Amino acid sequence: MLKEELKTTAFSARIDIKDDEKDKYLKDINSMFEYIEILQEPDVADLKPTTHVTELRNVWREDIVKPCHKEVIDQMLNSAPEREGVFYKIKKVIEAQ
Repeated sequence: MLKEELKTTAFSARIDIKDDEKDKYLKDINSMFEYIEILQEPDVADLKPTTHVTELRNVWREDIVKPCHKEVIDQMLNSAPEREGVFYKIKKVIEAQ
């Protein structure tokens, strides 16, 4: 990138670049462009798109409702700070409008 291109780009983006900063920005921008050129070199046309880096797959299962023993339910409800019938009682989190 040339100084004139930097000036035009900065003007378009409404960025004020001082004269003493231009060389630093030009060096940084040109370094980024060089890196982009390096990334464009390898031929990736024949590669398959990758969604995961490993072959792990999520194992889904059906949710199966199983009855819980009354003793377990009572133990859970008795350990709750507050309860209402067979439910935990909690503070309202969402206000309805």
